[in-house]
Parts: sequence; structure tokens; C-alpha cells
Amino acid sequence: MRRRRLLGQHTLVDSNVVEAMVEAAELEGCEVVYEIGTGSGVLTRRLCSLAGKVVSCEVDEALYRVALSKLDAKNLKLIRGDGFDADVKFDVFISSLPYYCSSRFVKWLIGKKFNRAVVLLQKEFVQKLLAEVGGKYYRAISVLAQYAFNITPIRDVPPDAFTPKPKVQSTLVLITPKPNRSLSKEITQTIYKLFALRKKKVSTAFKMLVKNSKICALPIHPTLLAKRVASLTPEEAVELAKLLVDCFDGSL
Repeated sequence: MRRRRLLGQHTLVDSNVVEAMVEAAELEGCEVVYEIGTGSGVLTRRLCSLAGKVVSCEVDEALYRVALSKLDAKNLKLIRGDGFDADVKFDVFISSLPYYCSSRFVKWLIGKKFNRAVVLLQKEFVQKLLAEVGGKYYRAISVLAQYAFNITPIRDVPPDAFTPKPKVQSTLVLITPKPNRSLSKEITQTIYKLFALRKKKVSTAFKMLVKNSKICALPIHPTLLAKRVASLTPEEAVELAKLLVDCFDGSL
């Protein structure tokens, strides 16, 4: 139990929440489902009864061994290791993720081809994903998520749906990809650098990020340069990040 707490894992035990996740996923018999965090196998077993194939990854060795002994569905492949490092092609992603890897999950999902994802995340983190432009919780992760995905909250989930009980509320969300919205690692990193200066004007942020460059030479409208970084829409932030990467490759 102590090991799982160190990993930030809270095992989902509420069957009603499991059913809500399965229902939201709208699984078809021919689809490949990828689950990160096999845990107790409650969700995994339900997925195997509905999906064409299930690939489930578990980082905790003890939980992985238990899953091997208890889950024997023919359409199930169990993997031991970090689920974000595994080379898995999937149609549907479904998981109750450890809270500590939420940002990593969003950046990882941006680089994947998939139809939909159903995920349990910390409620406060979901608020950041859906934050209004310029709002209190609007951050780089908000830009990335809103640019790349459609995110729909399904229901809040209380702590007693897990064991051990977390100290925070969770929210179940449905995520679907927006077409042609992939982002490179360089652009993603540049957006984070921009939003580290979120209270600065865009013109000031550019001067701080790019040494020995003439901001006036860049094809940016003056009204955009006058905006605060925190007031940039996801589309504006991505376009500026692309401009930085293209024009100043290697100098950021």
C-alpha cells in the first residue's frame, strides 16, 4: 500500500464509476483500447468484455503480477512498465490516471492518433484544462489542451470511489481530438516558455526569450504584440510559438 501511495496511485473501486467510464467510451467490438494503470483490474475486466482488444499497462510490479494471475481474457495484453513509454497503437484510451502524471498525459496524448479518450483526472486540473483565456487558471497546459482537443466533463467523482481515498475530488472527462492540430515537442516547449512570462506583454516576452533579435522584423500585428501573454487564445499562442521556432531555431 505504501508503494502505491509513493507512485500516486489510488485504485478505482466504485463499480458505478467504472460503468460511467465504459458508457462514455461507447466501445465497439472491433476497437483497440489502451489502459494505463491496470490496478485491481476492475475496469480492465469490464473493458475486455466489450472491446475487440485491450492493452493494459501497469508500472507497479506487485499489481502487475496480481493482474497476470487474475485476468485471463483472450483479448487482453498486459504490459509491465511506464505506459507513456510503451509503443501501443489504439483507438480508445481509458484510464484512472495517477494525479502526478496529468500534465505528462496531455502532452503525450497530443502526439497520438486516437478516436476518443475517457479519463479520470483531478478536478482542479480539469479546471485548468478548461480555463477561460486570461482567467485565473489559464496556463500553458490550458493552451495545449484547448488547441488540440474537445474536452467534455462527464461527472465529478468523490474520494470514496477510490482506495486509498485521495484528498481531492476527481472529474471524469471525455476527450476527442480536433483535426489537424498536432504539435511538435519544440512548439509545446516554446508555449511553456511563453507562459512562464504570462503577465508580460508579447513584445516583452519575445525580447526576453530571443537574444539579439529584432522583434519589429517579425510578421506580427502590433495589436498582438501589445497583448499580455495570458490573454492569448490557444490559436494565437500556438502561432506565435511556431513563429519563434521557425525564425529562431536553436536560439531559444
